[in-house]
Amino acid sequence: MKTYIWSLPTRIFHWLLVIGMVVAYIVSEEEELLNIHSSIGYAVGILLIFRIIWGFAGPKYSRFADFPLGITALKSFFTDMKKSKSQSPGHNPAAALVMLGIILLGLLIVISGTLLLASKGQGLFSSVNIGMTSDSLKEIHEIAVNIVIALVIFHLLGNLVDFIFNKKVGTLQSMFTGYKNIDGESIKLNSFQKILAAVGILSALAIFPYSEINQKIDIKSDNKEQQVKENEEADED
Repeated sequence: MKTYIWSLPTRIFHWLLVIGMVVAYIVSEEEELLNIHSSIGYAVGILLIFRIIWGFAGPKYSRFADFPLGITALKSFFTDMKKSKSQSPGHNPAAALVMLGIILLGLLIVISGTLLLASKGQGLFSSVNIGMTSDSLKEIHEIAVNIVIALVIFHLLGNLVDFIFNKKVGTLQSMFTGYKNIDGESIKLNSFQKILAAVGILSALAIFPYSEINQKIDIKSDNKEQQVKENEEADED
């Protein structure tokens, strides 16, 4: 029996987040692309905020209340992975923990990156100053990125294991079709959820061109500041 588990907004969120994080990471190595990097970051931030709201107001299986969290659930999952599908049609215990980690750390990445730009008087929120140094914000940003990378690797390994133990369920395919080959209650979006999804996803898509056009990032100024700092450190040595 096929059961509709993942709604279209949930799937769009998932793949936009994947694309956004991958592209943001790739362009982060090029200073000339900092404007694109930060613009993608704003879009990812809105996506994550939407996902948090969706976790409370969205359909069954996407709601945090449906996440099977806890030591007992994890122990049961790793003890019998085949049985876990009948217990957790949506996220299994491991996937639920990884999803929450990516959401929370993803927000930390966006916030720290935004504040890092603001500490240099740049970006859409250049007027914001919380008193932290750019070095501290950069360190937080990089640590959070590395942890998310580890979570993504764990998530991919989990998909591989799931494919081996529960191939017939079609978990991977469900992120494209929305359907799993299991017995369960199919979801259906109400009018409010459709409007909420449209506003959230369109806002994330709209912030990218808005940021590209309106924010001003002076790479030369940033390089000059870095050079001054390096000279000061060299003088101290």
